[in-house]
Amino acid sequence: MQCQLVYSMTPVPSSTASQPNTLGIIAPLQVTKMAASMVEKLMEKKAVTYTAAVVGVCATTYLIYKKIGGDTGFRTSITKLGNTGSLAREDFAAGIDAYNEFFQQSDGKGVGERKFNTPKFVDTFYSLITDFYEYGWGQSFHFAPRDKGESFDESIWRHEERIADQIKAGAGMHILDAGCGVGGPMRTIAKHSGANVTGITINEYQVGRCTEENKKAGLDTLCNIVQGSFLEMPFPANSFDGCYCIEAACHAPVLAELYKEIFKVLKPGAHFASYEWLTTPLYDSNNAEHVRIVDDIAEGNALPDVRSIPAALAAAKEAGFEVVFHGDYALGADIPWEQAMKTARRAAFLTDVLTKWMERFGLAPRGTWATHQMLLRAAEALERSGDLGIFTPMYLVTLRKPM
Repeated sequence: MQCQLVYSMTPVPSSTASQPNTLGIIAPLQVTKMAASMVEKLMEKKAVTYTAAVVGVCATTYLIYKKIGGDTGFRTSITKLGNTGSLAREDFAAGIDAYNEFFQQSDGKGVGERKFNTPKFVDTFYSLITDFYEYGWGQSFHFAPRDKGESFDESIWRHEERIADQIKAGAGMHILDAGCGVGGPMRTIAKHSGANVTGITINEYQVGRCTEENKKAGLDTLCNIVQGSFLEMPFPANSFDGCYCIEAACHAPVLAELYKEIFKVLKPGAHFASYEWLTTPLYDSNNAEHVRIVDDIAEGNALPDVRSIPAALAAAKEAGFEVVFHGDYALGADIPWEQAMKTARRAAFLTDVLTKWMERFGLAPRGTWATHQMLLRAAEALERSGDLGIFTPMYLVTLRKPM
C-alpha cells in the first residue's frame, strides 16, 4: 500500500490511534527554544519576547552548569559511579573536537569516512546532548505533525501510537524498539498496546536514564533496555513479534544493513515500521541551497548522509522485506513539524552570546560555542527544509517479513 506522493501538502491516511505526546532536536539551542515557547504560550504580549529570551537563557545556563559544572554537578557524580555514557568535564572538549573532526569535510567529501565511523560518533553525539534533548524536548526524541487543538505532547503520543498500530502490537507480544533513546516511545507504546517492549541503544547513559524512567512509570515489567549496536544486535534470530524504529535508522551507515539485522531477529510474518529521515522529490541535488541545508542537517544530527525515498524502499527490498505501506506524514498537517522550532528564534541570539562568554571565562569547555554554532545551523536547516518541503523526518515505511 502506498499513500499518494504529492508534495504540495496532500494529506496522508491517518491512524485511528487513541489520544496522543513529544519530538527530538538540537542541544543548548533547543533548551532555549522550548523554554521560550512555553512562555509564549502563556503570555501573548509584547513583553513576551524579552521574557522568553531571559527564560531561555536561564534554562540554558542551568543545563550547561549541571552538565559540565563543578564537584557537586550531577553529571560528575554519575561519572564517579561508573556511568560514563555521558561525558565528564575533562572529556567534553575532546568529544566536541572528535565530533567536529568527523564533519570537517564539506560538499559530500566526508561521506565515506562518516559511514565508516558513524556508530562511534552517534555514541559521542548522544553523550553530549541527551540531557539537553530531554530537558528541552522531552523523553521522545522525535518530531510529530500536529492537528488543530492538539498539544505538543498529544501529537507525540499519537505519532507513537500510530507506529504501534502499524506493526499490530498487542498484549502478549514481544516488540523491539531499535534505537530507543531514553525510552519515551517505548513507554507510550507499552501502555497503548500492552505489549512487552525491549529497546536497544548504543549509548550507556541512555540505558541508565531509560531504566530509571521505566521504574518511575511503573512499566519496568513491560519495558526492558539493553546497550548495544542495532547493527549487531545480541538477540536470537526469529525472536520478536514486531519492531519499530522512530527517527533512528538515519544513523545507520548503510540502511540495508540495519534492515537486514532487523529482518533476522523478527519472526516470520512479523511487521517492522520506521519513521525515516529522507529527502523528498522536491530536493534538487543541483541546487546549492538544498545541498547546504541537507549537509547542515547531517552535521548537526550525527548522520552519515540523508537518503532519498527510493533509496529507503530499495534497502527494504534488499533486506528481504515486503513493503506493506509507505507515505509521508509531514504532508497535510494542520501544524507542520518544523513549527516547533520557529517559535523562539530571537532568543537563540542570546544563547549564542551566552555560550561564547561562558567559554571565554572558563565556565564552559573549549569548543562549546563552536558546537552551538553548528547546532544553530542545523536547527535553521531543519526549519528551512520543512519550509521548502525538501526533507521529511517522518516518512513512514511499514514492512513485513515473509512467512
